Amino acid sequence: MTNAAVLTISDRASAGYRADQSGPAVAALLAEAGYTVAYQAVLPDEQRDIEAALIHCTDTLKIPFVLTTGGTGFSPRDVTPEATLAVCHRLAPGIPEAMRAASLSITPRAMLSRAQAGLRGQSLIINLPGNPQAAVEHVQTVLPALAHGLEILQGVAQNCATGRVVSVNISKETGTPKYPVSTVTLISNHGIKGDAHAGPGPRQVSLLANESIARLRHQIPALQPGAFAENIVTAGLTLHTLPVGTKLQIGPTLCELTQVGKDCHNHGCAIHQTTGDCIMPREGAFVRVLTGGTVQPGDEIQVVTD
Repeated sequence: MTNAAVLTISDRASAGYRADQSGPAVAALLAEAGYTVAYQAVLPDEQRDIEAALIHCTDTLKIPFVLTTGGTGFSPRDVTPEATLAVCHRLAPGIPEAMRAASLSITPRAMLSRAQAGLRGQSLIINLPGNPQAAVEHVQTVLPALAHGLEILQGVAQNCATGRVVSVNISKETGTPKYPVSTVTLISNHGIKGDAHAGPGPRQVSLLANESIARLRHQIPALQPGAFAENIVTAGLTLHTLPVGTKLQIGPTLCELTQVGKDCHNHGCAIHQTTGDCIMPREGAFVRVLTGGTVQPGDEIQVVTD
């Protein structure tokens, strides 16, 4: 798991005049996505203090992923971007650009954000807004792409498309959520042994990224692996962007991507009715098993290139 730090920048929260809500909300989202939140702190809007905290996280604690929340607006006390620019060796402008672009679909005030993102040594620093909901939404926008970037930054990425298995799930009947198990056996041209959806055809095994699921967990905190009837929960791969025909080595098995997305059951499953959204129709992936074997959480997933 990748370590992360969350720094809340707020004069009022640091003085105890109000509770910090943004920091815990961001930390909870990171934990749900598989990160270990190794450090949290609340700081006043003082540039020197912010710079010192960022350097402490990156240089002393060696935390590769540092998020700040607060201090990105137009107030004279909003100096988080200046502190970030002062300590970063290189900038990563695409990250705040993506966050602002996504937020503009919600509010035109998103263009007023001065958030920055950059690299210091082998650490990535990203500024988030101080509003708890906005901070969570910004993280959700960029989180699916960050795992690979952090691997490159840490020098551990072996190729451009690797991930890991987070959970393996089965069900005895179709139309019901699946439940996690310790291992599953994939059978060539059939699917998962004992799973209701197994059988010949193109949709033998279903996959869904943990990064996608995390976007709904703030609305449904009790959301469990298998809730979308997915067989395998993954991390580190943006599954729905892979082209049909892509071959995936999942642990010892070899599978072929046959479909991305599907129709939602009855024009609106229980998840959709609760949240107004369901990610499986857009971001779920389906594969055919070419070579069978046993798969378990922690197994590596690799895109096979010819």
